[in-house]
Amino acid sequence: MAKGIFTKGQHVVLQSRVGLSPRVPADFKILMRLPDNQGQPQYRIRNEDLDHERVEQGSNLELVETQTSA
Repeated sequence: MAKGIFTKGQHVVLQSRVGLSPRVPADFKILMRLPDNQGQPQYRIRNEDLDHERVEQGSNLELVETQTSA
């Protein structure tokens, strides 16, 4: 998968938290891809635990690898 390209339902974390409040959650779920911003993909992401949504550039998101049970 190309860097910064995600699909609905994937779990991601923010790579950089510069300028963000410590209260902003670290882990999110991709809700949808939005129109590109200056050629960069952007996404609406959500943290269910804190009921927090935000828009973030794909370049600042990192996929969380989920483990499947054997």
